[in-house]
Amino acid sequence: MFLLRIVFLALIFIASFVGPYKAFFNSHSQKPFIEIMPGDSMNLVISRLTSETLPNKLFFRIYLNKHNIRSFQAGEYNITEMSIANAIDSFKKGNTITRSITINEGMNIFDLNEIIDNSYLINDCINLNCLTVNYPFVEGVLHPNTYFYKKGMKASDIIESSHKSLDLKLSELWKKKPDSNLLKNKYEALILASIIEKEAGNHFEKKDIASVFLKRISLNMKLQADPTIIYGLLPNFDGDIKKSDILDKNNRYNTYMIKGLPPTPISIVSISSLEAAITSSPGDYLFFVANSPTTHHFSKTYEEHKQMIKKIGLDR
Repeated sequence: MFLLRIVFLALIFIASFVGPYKAFFNSHSQKPFIEIMPGDSMNLVISRLTSETLPNKLFFRIYLNKHNIRSFQAGEYNITEMSIANAIDSFKKGNTITRSITINEGMNIFDLNEIIDNSYLINDCINLNCLTVNYPFVEGVLHPNTYFYKKGMKASDIIESSHKSLDLKLSELWKKKPDSNLLKNKYEALILASIIEKEAGNHFEKKDIASVFLKRISLNMKLQADPTIIYGLLPNFDGDIKKSDILDKNNRYNTYMIKGLPPTPISIVSISSLEAAITSSPGDYLFFVANSPTTHHFSKTYEEHKQMIKKIGLDR
């Protein structure tokens, strides 16, 4: 009789424990997102899952021992609609949130600083100072793409990977350069490609734009590209190119004043712009002017160019 009473009491105790235990770990966290910092104790992390601490500490201790969980991995976790049991399993496996950052063609070093500052990356690469390159510049040496990362990763990891990708593609394209293309090295190819990137309204015109600039280079003419002026005025450009800007000899990017290419690229380039710069040759056109938001009219003579400017109402 006494033994039966003991068994009966034991069953009551087990039932009173197992039910709440299972219910607790099948319940949901009160927070949809949790960040585990390096060095956070498991008790600290667990306390963030629920404000009900008694008897949950005992539940957690039993659960962690039962599943042989000794540590959680640092990072951000989305535990929306997860049971507490699944959340703990996620912490153990390190199923952290994956974020992305997109480096677009046409961006410059100032744009890049801004998007990194607004990301969840550690910005250890301000003005691309983390890069070791074989080029005499760091502007425009990245491959435009979308890169994935976890919160707390270093920006330098993405930047270095992006540069290696661009460098590899540039070397491949450089092998295709015709003898009629007067670019002396890959550095000049990047610079010219960046100007093409900022001038072109669509991909189809890029080779024509490249041929114009290559023709001008062959004739020792000034490139006269407005985007180079703008880059030289950054980060304080107000959106309007003034006559004084065009005549500014102190702007070393002002291709209305300097001959040849500017000293560095003026933006990150797409592969299509890089290919246009490297595989094109000097053509018949010497001038072009935008005749729509996305297209240009190309002219062989200055007279034809002036007539087109007058026709579209851009004459000054």
